[in-house]
Amino acid sequence: MEEKIEFLAKHKNWFVVKKLKIDENTEDIEIARLLASIDETVSRKFLEYLPFDLKKLEEIADQIYVKKKGRVKEEEIAEALKKLKSPAVSRKLNEITESKEGKEILKIILNNIILERLGIETRVPSRLIEKYIEKEREYEP
Repeated sequence: MEEKIEFLAKHKNWFVVKKLKIDENTEDIEIARLLASIDETVSRKFLEYLPFDLKKLEEIADQIYVKKKGRVKEEEIAEALKKLKSPAVSRKLNEITESKEGKEILKIILNNIILERLGIETRVPSRLIEKYIEKEREYEP
């Protein structure tokens, strides 16, 4: 059987195909790049399918930390994380859902929003892996 990775999604107007045939010349880093690309696609899209008011979640995020240009100071990071984990935020999430599991989902999404605004990456972007591959190939003998 042929080795390959295939990701196919079609729902309403959303259609995406990502494929990679794997053979003896395929490097693991190429597989990692494709998997990171699939992860990016899924991570962005799955939010659209959640039954929550994500605009309200963005408003909560704005009360915690608004992204600014330039370097983020350590004090800003500490203050944002302190606010993020406060009981006040948990109470605000009650305005979106009263479900314990729903609040946990929203907390995780909110964590990711705030970390991203603070410039703290939680995933390796596929474009960074692509750049890595390009640079490595430039230096191969």
